[in-house]
Amino acid sequence: MSAERQASLFGEQGVEAEPAASARPPVRDGRSQEGAVSVSELNEAARGTLEGRFGQLWVRGEVANWSRSPAGHRYFSLRDQDRDASVACVLFRGDAWRLPVDPDDGMEIFVHGRPTLYARQGRFQLRVRQIDTAGQGLWRIAFERLRRRLDAEGLLAPERKRALPAFPRRIGVVTSREGAALHDVLTVLRRRAPWVDVVVRHCRVQGEGAAREVRDALQRLVEWSAHRPDTTLDAIILSRGGGSTEDLWCFNEETAVRAVAASPVPVICAIGHEVDVTLCELVADLRAPTPSAAAELAVPDIRSVRGSLDTAGRGLARGLRRLVTRGRDRVDTLARRLPVSAGHVRDVARLRLGTIEKRLPLGIGRALARSRDRLAGLAATLDALSPLETVARGYAVATDVDGRRLTGIEDFEPRQRFRLRVRGGEVAATADAVEPEP
Repeated sequence: MSAERQASLFGEQGVEAEPAASARPPVRDGRSQEGAVSVSELNEAARGTLEGRFGQLWVRGEVANWSRSPAGHRYFSLRDQDRDASVACVLFRGDAWRLPVDPDDGMEIFVHGRPTLYARQGRFQLRVRQIDTAGQGLWRIAFERLRRRLDAEGLLAPERKRALPAFPRRIGVVTSREGAALHDVLTVLRRRAPWVDVVVRHCRVQGEGAAREVRDALQRLVEWSAHRPDTTLDAIILSRGGGSTEDLWCFNEETAVRAVAASPVPVICAIGHEVDVTLCELVADLRAPTPSAAAELAVPDIRSVRGSLDTAGRGLARGLRRLVTRGRDRVDTLARRLPVSAGHVRDVARLRLGTIEKRLPLGIGRALARSRDRLAGLAATLDALSPLETVARGYAVATDVDGRRLTGIEDFEPRQRFRLRVRGGEVAATADAVEPEP
């Protein structure tokens, strides 16, 4: 109904200005049977006047008769504490999806909306756009309810948290491709660990249905990772930038929270700013204060990796030198024992090198290859120095009865008993005479 028509029905005088003779037909003003208005006209005029008079306002009262329609609309009554007055309220689906939890009957709430009239039935009601509560608010109530349930299931237990790999090869990222969080994460990953592969799955990170998109993105990423060995993910970063409680709420919805808890791949969660805490972060394996911090926690800095490689290389070199020195010192002892050659020393050294290799950071294959080549050369040197190799070439090695090697004329005395190690065994002998070189 036009503003003029409403004014004719509910204006101060209820009388319109006199129209020109050839103008539109006179408007009915309800002052006579001939000018009677219809019910729909009356209701529309009343609604227009009511909405124009009050506009948007906050109303306080207790919830009663809360119900939800199949279409997602909420209907309830708001009444005074003394229950002498009540008003019908409607919260349509377009606004109701923002509601974190339905309030209980009897709960005191604040509603923000516009008084209006349902024209079809002529029923006065309050069209609600926003609901809040005194004290903690519905957001905190919903947060604590789900948190207690998750805690009872053990999903917040510290022992559930999995350690991240020290040197990951592939990282998954779940966030909005339009958000600044993705740029921050990628920038840090490329700077700190350029060798890492990054796989991004897009999802909306706020609004109706965002929690389902977060769940679906996580599940698709996990399924892709499990498809074949060369696509295995070492960690997943779930993140978004800052925002209001309402903006971040999808990360407190059970759909998204349980998807994070169920992920077989460790999840690093960074939602909003450091002061923002979501349930997704509480069930994740690691929480970061910001998306950039999440990327820093996911991968090592290339500078520290290079430092670790240098340190490991120096440690490997020192270990090899000690092995060589120890091998030389033990050559005499080895010669006195069962037929064990320098090849045993080589095998021991290789075994120790294998143990060292397992403890070294990823990416030093070339350094290990050089060390193996050097070890092979040192082993060959040890073989050449071994008295058993001398025996194998057709010579004999003399030892006393206690197994000590006799290498010079000064080690012998007349009528001294000794043994000769020759190829194939030992010979017992006696020195008839000792004749130094002239």
